[in-house]
Amino acid sequence: MIRPEARRMLHHWRDALVGLLVLSLGAWLATQPSAIVRGLGFLVALTGLALTILGTRRARFAVMAQGPGVVQVVEGQITYWGPEAGGFIALCELEALDLSADGEAWRLRAADGTRLDIPRGARGAEVLFDAFAQLPGVDMAHLMRRIRAAPTPGDQPVWRRDEPMLLT
Repeated sequence: MIRPEARRMLHHWRDALVGLLVLSLGAWLATQPSAIVRGLGFLVALTGLALTILGTRRARFAVMAQGPGVVQVVEGQITYWGPEAGGFIALCELEALDLSADGEAWRLRAADGTRLDIPRGARGAEVLFDAFAQLPGVDMAHLMRRIRAAPTPGDQPVWRRDEPMLLT
């Protein structure tokens, strides 16, 4: 019997919590007398540390509040279904990624001029973390700093495509 707010919080931070569990297991294994088990423990602990860092970034990226619409990423295409607007942009066609001035929405722009505004609190928006991480030259630490800096006087540029798109 967990309160709904606590359940949502645990779900929000689940990746970081799993990382902490793996880190704890690795630390325990690293204290064992056998050299092989101790070495394995250090490897498990490093894996747990990496999972904890990634899980913390994902939790900070995601928004706990519910916003309008649904986001889906399938085979490199970001799709947003909103109550009043929506659309889709393929990752390979993405030219620019900005965070709105209030920090509440991602602003995507494609090479053909298509614009797509996606609320950060939309259902499924957490999948954008992995999608944005695939962009060539993206700095995820910079992206996280932009999220923490909001609100700002204007839209915050997060990523721009440096190289022209290759059509295959």
